[in-house]
Amino acid sequence: MDALWLAVVSVGFYIAWNIGANDSANAMGTAVGAGVITFRQATLTIAIFVLMGAYLEGYRVMKTVGKGIVPEGYLTLELAAIALLSAGIWVTIATIKGLPVSTTQAIVGGVVGVGISIGAPVRWYTLTKIVLAWVLSPVIAALVSIILYKFYGFIINRIKSVKNIELLYKWSAVLGGSYMAFNFGANEVANATGPLVGAGFMAPKVAGIFGALSLSLGALTFSYAVMYTVGKKITSLGPISAFAAQFGSAMAVSAANILGLPVSSSQAIVGGVIGVGLITGHGVEKSTIKDIVFGWVATPLTAVVISLAVFNLFKIAGLLPGL
Repeated sequence: MDALWLAVVSVGFYIAWNIGANDSANAMGTAVGAGVITFRQATLTIAIFVLMGAYLEGYRVMKTVGKGIVPEGYLTLELAAIALLSAGIWVTIATIKGLPVSTTQAIVGGVVGVGISIGAPVRWYTLTKIVLAWVLSPVIAALVSIILYKFYGFIINRIKSVKNIELLYKWSAVLGGSYMAFNFGANEVANATGPLVGAGFMAPKVAGIFGALSLSLGALTFSYAVMYTVGKKITSLGPISAFAAQFGSAMAVSAANILGLPVSSSQAIVGGVIGVGLITGHGVEKSTIKDIVFGWVATPLTAVVISLAVFNLFKIAGLLPGL
């Protein structure tokens, strides 16, 4: 049992580290891309606010991921490890390529995969609500970001002091990024730790701290490539558009947190960036968007396939007693 616990903790750390490496760009990629704050300042801010979000608000999404897709009692420690490992394999591949895929979709796909493998009654109604939230969150983020861009620009145009404008730029970026990081912790950390909570391995508060610390390490060590994609390769961002994209996407994720739905902050921030790219007239890089959307479609399906494959490998190796 000790070996199993160690394996589960290791896999949980692996997926949370992956989330930090891939998805932390959602919180601060726009600010770094706009040159408002440095990469190290961004990762420190992420670490602080992700921990707060995971500890204070993460329990809602943990419940949905851990017990809402596959009914309580079916998800064992072994199956939780398989779901997390399957998601982590795909997210690592995407991170190496600098592609901001959805860790949320990978985790949900992994849980669905193990549910199908053991013949558990997958709650398709809950899954349908989650998928609908995946579709709506980038659209909502884009619309809110456009509104915020107009409002923020109206305020900036009435400030005469250049020094005050520069100060407002920086603090707005920090505020928007911090708000996004808080929601990031409340939603994305739950994706990494939800299966562990569902398997009865960790209490929600403990899982939140564990996931947040692991995620912060991922942001510090391996997140620069995806931050560059979000901050530079989709469209040209200035301080106003960076703030609007950050805050708009954070509001979309915050709404999902209240409903306990595991949405993708990757999708939300990309929606926000596209929104400001269109309203500013800069347009968007269609080839980059095409690659990102492909990743969104491929991620849950790939995670299900990997989960089925890993389950069968574990079963052949005799690592799933009783199955």
